[in-house]
Amino acid sequence: MQVKQGSIVLVDFSYSNFKETKYRPALVISSSKYNETAIDVVVLRVTSRSRGGVWESEIIKYDLAEGTINIEPSYVRVDSIYAVEKEIIRKIVAQLKEEKIKEIKTQLLELFS
Repeated sequence: MQVKQGSIVLVDFSYSNFKETKYRPALVISSSKYNETAIDVVVLRVTSRSRGGVWESEIIKYDLAEGTINIEPSYVRVDSIYAVEKEIIRKIVAQLKEEKIKEIKTQLLELFS
């Protein structure tokens, strides 16, 4: 499975008891070059609930270059960053358009400035 920057993926996030898991959406934000060689990818959490904050970006179907999202709008949380092993990615469900990826990367830069 080739994971690119801007891919929306389903990730197997384990519950704290490590007995149960749930697949949740996440946005791959690490560069495609990094993703080709590394064991992990860096992702941002995607959720259906807005907190109405500065550190989220809304995603609607017009932001997608391909694929679909189940809940619209969805929200990328730029302040919820994880490194996950590629092997726990169940599947790629969508790909963001370049304009949306740039918007989210700008928010990340603001988060760390």
